[in-house]
Amino acid sequence: MPSRPFDRTPASLNELVQQLSARYVRGASFSDIFEALLPDLLAVTDSSMGFIAHLGHDDQGPLLQAVAHSTQHWQTTAPSTVFTDLGQGHLVFRDFDTLFGQVITTGQTLITNDVPNDPRAKGTPPGHAPLHQFLGIPLHHGGTLVGMLALANRPAGYDLALVDDLRAVVSVLANIVGAIDLERANREASLARSQAQDSLKRNEAYYEQMFEAAGVGIACVTPEGQILSINQRYADICQRPRSDLLRLNLLDITHPEDLAVNQALLQATLQGHQDRYTMDKRYLVPQGGEVWVQINAVLVRNELGQPQHFVTVAEDISERKRYQEAILSAQAAERASKAKTEFLSRMSHELRTPLNAMLGFAQLLRVDPRHPLMEPQLQKVRYIEQAGAHLLAMLTDVLDLSRIEAGSLPLSLEPLRIAEVVQEALTLVAHQGAERGIALSQTDIDPTLHVRADQVRLRQILVNLLSNAIKYNRPQGQVRVEVQPLGTHVMVAVHDTGMGLSPEQQAHLFEPFNRLGAERTGVEGTGIGLVIVQRLITLMNGRIEVSSLPEQGSVFRIVLPWVASPTLDGIDGTGPRSGFGELSGLGVECRPLTVLYAEDNAVNVELVRHVLRMRPQWQLEVATNGADAIEMALTQPPDLLLLDMHLGDMTGLDVADALSRHPHTMGLCKVALSADVMPDQVRATRERGFMDYLTKPLEVPRLLKLLDAMAPLEEAGPLDQAPPASAVTAADR
Repeated sequence: MPSRPFDRTPASLNELVQQLSARYVRGASFSDIFEALLPDLLAVTDSSMGFIAHLGHDDQGPLLQAVAHSTQHWQTTAPSTVFTDLGQGHLVFRDFDTLFGQVITTGQTLITNDVPNDPRAKGTPPGHAPLHQFLGIPLHHGGTLVGMLALANRPAGYDLALVDDLRAVVSVLANIVGAIDLERANREASLARSQAQDSLKRNEAYYEQMFEAAGVGIACVTPEGQILSINQRYADICQRPRSDLLRLNLLDITHPEDLAVNQALLQATLQGHQDRYTMDKRYLVPQGGEVWVQINAVLVRNELGQPQHFVTVAEDISERKRYQEAILSAQAAERASKAKTEFLSRMSHELRTPLNAMLGFAQLLRVDPRHPLMEPQLQKVRYIEQAGAHLLAMLTDVLDLSRIEAGSLPLSLEPLRIAEVVQEALTLVAHQGAERGIALSQTDIDPTLHVRADQVRLRQILVNLLSNAIKYNRPQGQVRVEVQPLGTHVMVAVHDTGMGLSPEQQAHLFEPFNRLGAERTGVEGTGIGLVIVQRLITLMNGRIEVSSLPEQGSVFRIVLPWVASPTLDGIDGTGPRSGFGELSGLGVECRPLTVLYAEDNAVNVELVRHVLRMRPQWQLEVATNGADAIEMALTQPPDLLLLDMHLGDMTGLDVADALSRHPHTMGLCKVALSADVMPDQVRATRERGFMDYLTKPLEVPRLLKLLDAMAPLEEAGPLDQAPPASAVTAADR
């Protein structure tokens, strides 16, 4: 490789030192100093290649940055694995598995006059300009390695004598390269100081903004209560100008009735018993009146542990106090609600009594084997039954509302075919879905799959979930019901394609009156539907689960106990249903039995009399008040005592208690037949050993099943076979 041409005669080494020092003193730039020095060094040492490099670091590790180099030899021939061209003539060496790297890693001068055969030159890249001789001198400044001087291809070779001749140049050169580090450090320190000052200003502005924009009042207060600083929110809470508050003591505006507690908490904190205190108190406002605030005061101490000031946070809780007053009003309303419940109970009893006659005789008309109806007449009777059942359902709903408010609701848990209940619920919401364009569907359900639940309440639960899935769905959305057996349980899942629920909404899903933001939409609701669903599911020994993704939809799952398919004893479930069951196949024949019916309503007595005509082996005795019932039972104990709970002179419970005190009547079979369906009444009869609690309107099949269960089974006969006249007369006493 040809040597680099020079424009002037090379100077001696001493002259180089003088020129180098002079340029540095005059304040020439580092690049000018090094670029002027390197050609002279090459010329003086008769080297064809060389560079002056500064040792630095970046995020990739250590590197050598050439501050001056013989460009045409280094830049055009070495690949990037050895160095990188940073542009503007700057080269960066990163590969230290080279002769250069040996100088840096050892910190020692390296001389080799046979580069091709020197094993230390293994890092020289293929295609590199031939190196024959190499001299690498480390540059130390203040005991720290700051760079290196590299010279190459001196025909006469390199030796320690040359190194010694270059000592002065190397010393000055090391000082100048070291100055690069110093200058960079100063520049970085200056930049850091500037950034720190800017950051401090930003932080001060940020915290000042937070202080002013806070939604609570914040104040810095002396241990004596003098206000040092205060934000605007605190002034707004106190309803005073900020400037006025800065001249006041907080104790000056504290309500006199709250001063004693305030001072006690303040002193306990100052004496070290606690580091903060919280209290509700009142501030006096200039316009008269007061504002309730909750104070959270934290004591700040200096480095000696002495009290310095309080940081006080105040929150306006006037609304909360008004809410507490509203709670007290609500408690009074709850007492009124209990009175309403009692009223509803009485009204229910009074309304169920005529319904008992209407529905009871309608059932008898439908199934009377002696006077069978024509099909048009039979259909009209069914209409009467269905209308009565609807009226009864509405009455029951009103009563159930009062029970839910009271925290109790009776349930009748029995095996239910889940497919039928799902179909009933879908039918009830079909119109609602059609109005909103929501497609309703269900997966195939095993017709033999049964759960143990209350039929009315389970249907109510499914209707509620389906109605919600429709109401909160997208236009033209979908709702799907899926039923799956899960071992000893059955899962019913309601899927929808609605807006979904966030995790925060799901966490508050079953809170009473919390509509999760839906109150800001046009969808109507009370916020208690899912609460009722959850309580009903729990009462039926089940559970409810929900999974949902915003913008994708929700799945509500109810899990209920599985139960084996029950034996239906001849009831095939075919034919139209009136809501009160079928009566076929319930008749039996056995020895004569006696039922004593205590009832003060003649119509109710007449209904039971007609029902017993279907069971001629039972003879009916009637007592119109409690005293007569006791006397008749003691004189001739019946096989069954049928008791109304509200007789003219006493309750049915009183009659049961009186008979339980006599040895020969204490074991009587007792059944309640009453329009009083309150849970406490039902519970009281169970505690006294009643076999069953029949409610009015009477379900005739249920009474007949009860009678059949008590009679010794001799020979079953179909219901629609008319009994003999003598039997009818005996039962009609």
